[in-house]
Amino acid sequence: MKRFSLLLLAFAATSAWAQEPTAQDVKDFARYIPAQHRLIDITRGDLNRDGVNDAVLVSVGNDPKRIIANQGLGEDQLNTNPRRLTILFGEPGGYRQVAADNDLIPSEHSLETPCLADPLGENGEIAITRGILKVSLHYWLSCGSYGVTNSTYTFRHEAVPAGTNRFRLIGFDSDSFSRNIGNTESTSINFLTGKIKTVTGGNEFEPEEDRPKTHWKNLSGKRDFYLDAMPEDADWGRIFGY
Repeated sequence: MKRFSLLLLAFAATSAWAQEPTAQDVKDFARYIPAQHRLIDITRGDLNRDGVNDAVLVSVGNDPKRIIANQGLGEDQLNTNPRRLTILFGEPGGYRQVAADNDLIPSEHSLETPCLADPLGENGEIAITRGILKVSLHYWLSCGSYGVTNSTYTFRHEAVPAGTNRFRLIGFDSDSFSRNIGNTESTSINFLTGKIKTVTGGNEFEPEEDRPKTHWKNLSGKRDFYLDAMPEDADWGRIFGY
């Protein structure tokens, strides 16, 4: 038990997860939040390995026209206000904004799929672990589909050329699960090594049908992607043909 506790303490010292902002956070970070947005999540941790805590903010628009009444299945009201991811480096006396993105984190709801739960809701998260930024999104529908998908984007700070601050996508992981028949599959892309690993044929419910098979493939074409210039739909299967 003592060894386990020490491991937990060591992990906690290098990891941080998003937390609901306090009133003081809202005040302190107000200058970095766009007009007509409100701060909803904040994650602190050292992203550029200088020993100073940085901050990753998630804000959401508050335009009432983007809250749509829903007459069909799903929530009664669909909040389609966009979300923004903002990265700040900690400096003596405050913070400095170094990156922002308006597309990676989906809105709370979707007009196209009104039964889709909030991807950044109960099981989604923003985390900083050992200087690495992870954005995890959880997709499941309360009607129309038994599928559940967890997707994680992994970014690393790069300052090349000198004086720039960009966050390179170094990994993408996705695992899918069917709630009715138990089928599972997963994909892991390593953008540094140029390898794709897929595992198919798994089953959570039937041991006799749980026959996972692992496949490896080399990435083809461009594989340098950055937080500020991600593909519009980030459909890696289409982009890389797997």
